[in-house]
Amino acid sequence: MSDAFAVAAVTETLRVILQGAMDRMVPGTVVTVLPPDEAAAERPSAGLNVFLYRTSLDGGWLNTDPDGTRPGETRRPLLPLVLHYLVTPYANGDTQGSPNHRILGAAMSALHDHPELSPAELKSAAPFSNLHQQTEPVRITPVALGLADNSQLWTAFRSQLRPSAAYEARLVLMESTVPGRTPLPVVRRGEHDRGPESAAGAAGRWPALSALTMPVTQPGHDLVLTGHCLDSGVPALRLTHPLHGNHLVQNVRTVSDTEVHAPLPDTIGAGIWSAMLVLTAPDGTEQTTKAMPVGVAPRITGRLPLPVERDSKGTALLKVTCEPPAHPGQRVELLVGELPVPAESFARATRTLRFRLARARPGRYALRLRVDGVDSPLLDATSEQPRFDADTAVVVT
Repeated sequence: MSDAFAVAAVTETLRVILQGAMDRMVPGTVVTVLPPDEAAAERPSAGLNVFLYRTSLDGGWLNTDPDGTRPGETRRPLLPLVLHYLVTPYANGDTQGSPNHRILGAAMSALHDHPELSPAELKSAAPFSNLHQQTEPVRITPVALGLADNSQLWTAFRSQLRPSAAYEARLVLMESTVPGRTPLPVVRRGEHDRGPESAAGAAGRWPALSALTMPVTQPGHDLVLTGHCLDSGVPALRLTHPLHGNHLVQNVRTVSDTEVHAPLPDTIGAGIWSAMLVLTAPDGTEQTTKAMPVGVAPRITGRLPLPVERDSKGTALLKVTCEPPAHPGQRVELLVGELPVPAESFARATRTLRFRLARARPGRYALRLRVDGVDSPLLDATSEQPRFDADTAVVVT
C-alpha cells in the first residue's frame, strides 16, 4: 500500500520519464507540472506541461478489505485513487505549430512505451514515497476527450485551447493513517479444537488433499496433510512461493492412504506457501494433488519480554529479531496487543526489524510478528491447557 505522498510520486515519475524522452527526441524541451495558465505565462521556447486536473475513486476497490485483514479485525479501507492528467506542449515563435506537434508526439510515444510505472522507476524518481512497494501496478492509459470536454477544461483553465493528450494513472492505493484493531486470537474453539470434517468420495485411485492438520506451521516442523489415495506412489512435497521460490521435500513419510507427514526445511521463509503432493508410481509416472495454501510462521528471537522505553514525545522504538529473515516486498507488521505497527522499510533480507510506536502507553502487551498475514506463535507450548505465553510480550515504560 502507499502513503500520502503517492500522488506526488506519480506526478514526479511522469515528469522524469517525459523529461528523459524530451532530452532524446526534442532537446531543449523543459517538462513542468504547473497549472495551464501558469505554464502559458512562463512562455517557454519549448516546454511540456503535465497537469493533474482531476482525481476520482476506483469503484472496484472502494469496498475491498485492506490486504492482510482477517475476520474479526478492523482496519480503515484503502483510498483507491485514479489520477487524471493533461499533457500539453508549449512552444513559442512558430506560426505553423509543428514544434508543439513534435513535443506532443514525443510525449505520447514515451507514455505509450510506459504502460506501467515500474517499482524501480517510482523508487528512483520519487524516493520520498513508498509507492514503489505497492503490489498493484500503476497503469498509464490514454483517455479520449471529446470537443465539449476539452472546451470545458480550457474554459475552466482560463486559457486558450491547445493541442493536448489526456491520460489516467490507475491505481494508487492510499493506506489510512488511522491504526486498525487486531484482537488476540481465540485460544480454543471447541472440543479438541476441531471443527467439522468432510471428504468427497474417492472415485478410482486419483490422490487428493482435503485438509492440513495444522494450516500454520514453522520451519523445521512437520506438515501433516490429509486426504485420500495418498499411498498410491512415493510421495514428495512441492512448495512454491512467488518471492522465496520453490522447494522439493523428498523425505516424506506416508502414514496411511489418508495422511502423510512432511518436514519443512529449516531454511524456508515465512509467508503463505502453495503445497502439493507429487506421488511417483513404480513405473515412473507421477500424479499430483491440487495445491493447498500453508502458512509458515515467523518466530521472534532474542530477549522476551521485550523492554522498551518511550522518548519525550511518547514514541517507543521497538527492535525485534526474528527467524527466518524477512525479505523486501513482504508485508511485515508487529501486533502490539491489538495495535498493528508497520515495519520501517528495509532494502535487503534481514533478521532485525524496527518499528515505531507513536503515542505509546505504559503497560505490558502481547507481541506477535506478522509476515504476509502469518503470525508468530503466541501460545505457551509447554502448557497442557491452551493459554498465551506470558513472556511473548513487550513492556513499555
